Amino acid sequence: MQLMVFRIAFGEQVAEVGEDGSLEGHPELVAELRRRLAEPVTVYPRGTVAPAAGAEPAPLELRPGDGRYVVARIRTLCTPGSDYSVTEVEWREP
Repeated sequence: MQLMVFRIAFGEQVAEVGEDGSLEGHPELVAELRRRLAEPVTVYPRGTVAPAAGAEPAPLELRPGDGRYVVARIRTLCTPGSDYSVTEVEWREP
């Protein structure tokens, strides 16, 4: 099974985050992402990081180790207006 890998930029710093939680890249950004990827995140079944318009919010609290945690955390870190951005997403062999 292939692994989804996100390339994340923060200014000139770049790191790669695997959906399995693996991290590599610029040492300072890796350290910061390691810290940020240890925080719980709230997501919604409809609307993902915010409730869909007119929907009853039914939040899910995801924590590191949950199957969907990394993808949800990347989405919340890289929202429009954030200093973090996803510059590429690719599939790799583990």
